[in-house]
Amino acid sequence: MNDKELDSMLKHAASATSEAVPASLESTIMARVRTDEGRAKRWRSFVGWLLILAAVSGVMTAGVIGWSLASHDTTHTTPPAMNLFGAELPK
Repeated sequence: MNDKELDSMLKHAASATSEAVPASLESTIMARVRTDEGRAKRWRSFVGWLLILAAVSGVMTAGVIGWSLASHDTTHTTPPAMNLFGAELPK
């Protein structure tokens, strides 16, 4: 197939009217499109909720881990020894 034949075939396909599709088939196709659109909306909603739940779960997990590590940290439970007041001043 050369470029001229391909071009004429594409022009013929583009200029085809909707009369080539029977009315009963067109209604069936449109019903299927509406069903698929509803399915796509439900899928987008499911994915959106899944992402929101994953983000909330991640934040909660980070909070629990941070709280757990902070509660077991003994660095700041006792004040540091300050020998400033107990030592004699230099002369």
